[in-house]
Formats: sequence, structure tokens, C-alpha cells
Amino acid sequence: MKKNLAFVVLAGLLLTGCGGATQAAEPTVVATPVADTEALVELPDVVGLTLDKATDQLEKLKFKVKATDVNDDKTIVKKSNWQVVSQDPERRTKPAEGSTVNLGVKHLTDETATPTPTPTPTAAPVVQAEVVTPAAPPVVVAPPVVEAPPVVVAPPAAPPVVVAPPAVVAPPVVVAPPAAAYYKNCDAVRAAGAAPIHSSQPGYGKHLDKDGDGWGCDK
Repeated sequence: MKKNLAFVVLAGLLLTGCGGATQAAEPTVVATPVADTEALVELPDVVGLTLDKATDQLEKLKFKVKATDVNDDKTIVKKSNWQVVSQDPERRTKPAEGSTVNLGVKHLTDETATPTPTPTPTAAPVVQAEVVTPAAPPVVVAPPVVEAPPVVVAPPAAPPVVVAPPAVVAPPVVVAPPAAAYYKNCDAVRAAGAAPIHSSQPGYGKHLDKDGDGWGCDK
């Protein structure tokens, strides 16, 4: 009787141990670390600073710096002679710690500054425009063409007739016949310059022609 009781107790203990061993083990949950975005550092605006100051500022925030000449691709020797004109990523973003910040720089002797590249704008959604059939233009009736009256060219005016005034005829010169000359003697004929005087000349007288040859006062 005692042996049977001991056997039953031993069997119960074995069954209890075996049942605990057959229970399924609970799965182990491994927590995945999540990046804390609030701990990331905001990228400052270094455009306009000299390259040495911009580099110091970014390296203090544990960023890497890569500078490139945007005008002539010159080799950068002295950082204080270069000015930052663009940066990528842009300011106020939160890149991961240790990220490289690309800086576009120009030499301080360059007169023309290279403009900061503008970010590519996001394409706006295409909106299907409503197709509107254009209205037909109104029919315009042209007014009738009015013919201009013919141009009448007036004949040239005849020049005025100039009537010459009647010629004034001078009255004929009436030559008075010479007065009958009379010489008293040859001295008078000679004084008048008419000596000798012929019988056909006025003033001839026989009293002047003593020899009767037709010439008076010839001697």
C-alpha cells in the first residue's frame, strides 16, 4: 500500500515537470532605435559670409563642407578671399549629422556675383481646361463704294488782251520858209558870211553883181 502511494506521487511529480517544459516560450521583442528628428541640427544660412567663417560655423555643427568656384572653377587657396553665394542643402533644413554641405563661392575680386540657384519648382497638376467653342465673328457688311465725281480741269485762262493806246502822231514840223534876205551892199553880204552870193541864193540882187555874171560880191 505504501509502495503504491509513493509511485503515484512520483508519477504526479514527473507529469508536472513535463507539462511545464512543454509550455511555449514567449517571443523576445527587440526594440528598434528610432531616429530622434528633434535632435537634428538646423542648417544655418551662410550665404554672403566668407568661406573661412562659413566653414567654421558648419564644422562646429558637425557638418562637412565642400566649396566650388561657380565662376571660373579656380582652386581655392585662402578661404578668406572667397565669398559664399549658394548652399545645398538650403538653410533651415535638418540634414543628418555629418552630411556634406555644398557651397558655391566666388572670389572677392570678381565684380559680378553668380546668383543663387533657384530650387526647381514642383510641377503644378495639369487641369483639364474646358474647351469653349469661339463664337463666330459678326458679319460686317461693307458700305457701298461712293465714286468720287470726275475732276474737271478748267482750261487755262486766256491772257488779257492789252490794247495799245493809239499812237500819238506828232504834228508835222512846218518849216517856215526862210525870210527873204536882203543885203544892202556887199559889206552886209560879207558880214553874213554869204559872199560870194549866187543868183539862186536868197538875198541876191543885181546891185550886188556889178559885172552881171550871176555872182554878186565876188570881187
